[in-house]
Amino acid sequence: MINIVIKEPDVLFQSGLASLFTEFFSHENKKIDFNFNFTSASAKAADIIVLSLCPGESFTCFPELQERKKGVVIGFIDDDLRVSVQPSCFQDIIFISRRTPVAQVRTVLNAAWRRTQQVGYRQSSVSCFECQQQTLSPQQIRIMAGLYKGMSVMQIANELMISDKTVFAHKYTAMKKFNLHSDYELLLLLNKMIERNDWHKYFYGYMK
Repeated sequence: MINIVIKEPDVLFQSGLASLFTEFFSHENKKIDFNFNFTSASAKAADIIVLSLCPGESFTCFPELQERKKGVVIGFIDDDLRVSVQPSCFQDIIFISRRTPVAQVRTVLNAAWRRTQQVGYRQSSVSCFECQQQTLSPQQIRIMAGLYKGMSVMQIANELMISDKTVFAHKYTAMKKFNLHSDYELLLLLNKMIERNDWHKYFYGYMK
């Protein structure tokens, strides 16, 4: 049994990935089990994990990955040139641009899979000690929550009783932390963060 977890909201892309893996493992004479629900439990049992990552998301922690025991982790991103330092749980992830040709994806997958099947292969241990994930300060979280709710910089400044220049400064710092290039990318990342349990608890009090 080969367990494959795919976290991908685009149904067509998801279907294409499933077809790719089915073809790739057709010679293995093993059943493939696809799981489209990315959890700590599914990550622990997975031989391959595929994550669809929005800009900046590769700089955040994925607690689910701390449970994995083996296998390959692939992150599909829009721009692989903008990925540098990642959290500990991403140290052995393979980043692939969503625009990469299928033949090249197959080549990368083949190399990664063969490596995990070698005798003596050991999964890299994941440690949260001195993890280099990016975080937001309490004030930045308040400002990001306001932006997420559609508030203007002036409205956020008035609500927090700070200057609009201070709001702009915090916004700029937050975008720089996650290597974001536009307000659109910032909102994409905020949507992903607020959907996730590990970040939702920080934003919850400011989302009312």
